[in-house]
Amino acid sequence: MRKKFISLFSLFLSCFILLLGIGLINVLLPVRMNLDGLSTESIGIVLSLYYVGLLIGALYSTSLIKRAGHIRMFAGCVSLGAVSILICSLYSEAVLWGSMRIVMGFCIACAFTAMESWLSDSSSKETRGQVLAIYNAVVLAGLFGGQFFINVANPQDNMLFVIAGILMCIAVIPVVLSRHIGPVIEEFSSMPLRLLYKRSPLGVVSCLMSGILYSAVFSLLPVFAKDYDITGFQLSLYMAAAIFGAFILQFPVGFLSDRFDRRTVLFVLLLISASAGIAVTILAPLGITWAVFLATGITCGIIACTYPLSISEALDKLRQSEMVSAMSSMILAFALGGVLGPYSASLVMDKFGGGALFYFLAFIQLLLACFVIYRMTVRAALPIEEQENFVMQGSVISSAVELDPRTEYNEPQHRPRAEVETTLMVAETDPALAVELSLAIAKVNAQRGIAVAEALAILPNINVLKMYQTMSEIIPVYAAELRLALVAANPELAGEIEHSTPPKVS
Repeated sequence: MRKKFISLFSLFLSCFILLLGIGLINVLLPVRMNLDGLSTESIGIVLSLYYVGLLIGALYSTSLIKRAGHIRMFAGCVSLGAVSILICSLYSEAVLWGSMRIVMGFCIACAFTAMESWLSDSSSKETRGQVLAIYNAVVLAGLFGGQFFINVANPQDNMLFVIAGILMCIAVIPVVLSRHIGPVIEEFSSMPLRLLYKRSPLGVVSCLMSGILYSAVFSLLPVFAKDYDITGFQLSLYMAAAIFGAFILQFPVGFLSDRFDRRTVLFVLLLISASAGIAVTILAPLGITWAVFLATGITCGIIACTYPLSISEALDKLRQSEMVSAMSSMILAFALGGVLGPYSASLVMDKFGGGALFYFLAFIQLLLACFVIYRMTVRAALPIEEQENFVMQGSVISSAVELDPRTEYNEPQHRPRAEVETTLMVAETDPALAVELSLAIAKVNAQRGIAVAEALAILPNINVLKMYQTMSEIIPVYAAELRLALVAANPELAGEIEHSTPPKVS
């Protein structure tokens, strides 16, 4: 495992630096908008738009990475994210900042999809659970450290935007300069939400609610803190306490959820979290800082645990072969909740004051607790030994679906990266020459030629049938393997390829 960590060090380093920038901007934006006099409702809208971008990125990141490759997509998206942050420093305008938050969410989704699929490709069946644990620790450590950068300068100055942009630009360097080449990303179809709801109603509803809770509390906590004079270094400590709670509570929660009925654990935790949140609003006006920090850490920690509990609850009702497609839909449900959370909470805070944030959270948690009780009355508890294990998940970004040790493991299929990229670049301007290149590669190495042909088969300007017929004559022994690869890449041509005359093997 030590060698594996060393080999992935550049990727983990990029992830850590990137999260430092994200952690800084996540606390800076609500603080700056509050100082600029924007209404809480406007702040909520701007912060909700981040999850709109995250949702768009989750839907399209896979196809974009397949076109451009992991390293180029990661570098391009992180750089664009840095640009969006720097643009925010030019004008204090809600419409502009909201637009840039969409861009930021999209870029982050694409960047983390690239990193997570890379980690999955680099791990084996035995090591992917450990890789996931290190990855989540790096993510939370970056977010934790990013909070303290807000003390470097006055939030009303533009220097903090510049620092966040610099951090994101630096995050590109370790990956770009590493010796690794990006892996081939596998695309998975997602299980429809309606079907997943039929299989696990509580899993879907809990994912949606956890998205609302998580996005609301971690987006608007700085606004709540400002109303109670928690500013400067104290604000950094306050946000760090919330993030630390999100990390440390996953261990006891995971222990309990694997040994007792998961729904009972979720119900009790929701009641504890709602009570701790209400305690925060009572203690904050009294100025009992340590108690406010502790209660906030507890409620934020439990809120962060709601998402992995939801995933575990849903996976309990599924076959292992269905888990990856189901987790994609659960990420979608969480992102939809993320869009609703900050704006809904900001409306309540705008009407009743900053302290209403935790009352809003308590209300949502009690609604979910009621639904948990309802589900417990209509479906018997699953035997403890049949429950899937709890796995720590980072709710801030899309989950590392393929790294989850509960999902079915598929051995990564590696393509010859250099030949594929070169041929695809040629195909943009000269498709015929690209086909000739694939044939030339096949003459030297049949397997590499098939991999290049498979990559070309998805392009609209390539005559796949002619390429198949010609390459089959060059490598007749591998004709069946070539046919399978091309049909998998372009299923629409299955009929034509299957009925074409196979070459004779001499």
